Amino acid sequence: MSLLDRYLLLALLRGGSPVFLLLLGLFGFVALAEQLEDVGKGAFGTLEALRTVGFLLPRIALDLLPITCLLGTVIGLGQLASQLEVTALRASGISLVRLARPLLLMLLAVTASALILQQAVIPGFEGRASDLRTRSFDNAAKEDDAYWTRSASSLVRVGEVAYGTMPSDIEIYRLDDDGQVRELIQATRADVIGPDAWLLHDALVTRFEAENVAQNRFDQLPWASDIDAEQIAALLRAEHALSPTDLVGYIGHLRGNDLDAHRFEVLLWQLLGLPMGLFAMGLLGLPFVVGNVRSTPLGARVTLCALIGILFYLLERTSLQVGLLYRLPAPLAGLAPDLLALTAALLSIRLKR
Repeated sequence: MSLLDRYLLLALLRGGSPVFLLLLGLFGFVALAEQLEDVGKGAFGTLEALRTVGFLLPRIALDLLPITCLLGTVIGLGQLASQLEVTALRASGISLVRLARPLLLMLLAVTASALILQQAVIPGFEGRASDLRTRSFDNAAKEDDAYWTRSASSLVRVGEVAYGTMPSDIEIYRLDDDGQVRELIQATRADVIGPDAWLLHDALVTRFEAENVAQNRFDQLPWASDIDAEQIAALLRAEHALSPTDLVGYIGHLRGNDLDAHRFEVLLWQLLGLPMGLFAMGLLGLPFVVGNVRSTPLGARVTLCALIGILFYLLERTSLQVGLLYRLPAPLAGLAPDLLALTAALLSIRLKR
């Protein structure tokens, strides 16, 4: 690596690191405020709230990476541009493409870190955060990797959650008015197809009657769940916390059972489009630091790029909902914001050349 590359990489680190830490602290504080609202419920205390936020920080960091790449480029290289160092480099024959090489190396390292977070870190941390959240429910508990919860008329045990979103090894105890078990439903797995609707697979229903016990087996059995929505959220991993391999496996399961997998296909394409989005946002900062930079103060350029980053964030969320609402092809709905940002970055760089 040349001296120029090391110098520019150091400038990018000086520009991006404070932005990332500031945003992470800000969003982490917001997440902590949300968790503190539940302190005192059940066994959920201040320590559990702090630990929950700690486990949520990797996912928050992943969401902040695109805007950090953009602002880090503008601030890091913008400081050099304000001191006319970028102008001197361009005047000495350094092309814009050559100037972008250390930026591309930095973006490659950031992308590799993001992929590791997606696949190996976030799913496990989100699971631990969910375990802590169960302590805020008086009628729910997590023991020996099994999740127990109770409503007015049933007691439910879930042994594990496959792919982070499919309950497995399920036992449902239906209770009568005296609290006695009148029916037991055992199922290999279930698909949560609605807020209060589960589709049980390979279910065995045992009814305890006055003089005998009756059993019936069903390949598929709909069950109207009366479990509270917040308890379901604590049981299942949030969709954005699923790893790419979990999404691929769950999509295959849904397709194999003739269930709608469109939502998870869009989420998968959004995850696959993250590297493109990171490179697009990083490259989009280059046009703001070349050319006549004295006409626009660095603060104004940073503010404009912050607005662009927020717009990109909102566009990603909107494209998901629009894609689901209008049943758009999953690659289009998942990759549209990243493709748009990359096109804008390449066109801007070409105009600056």
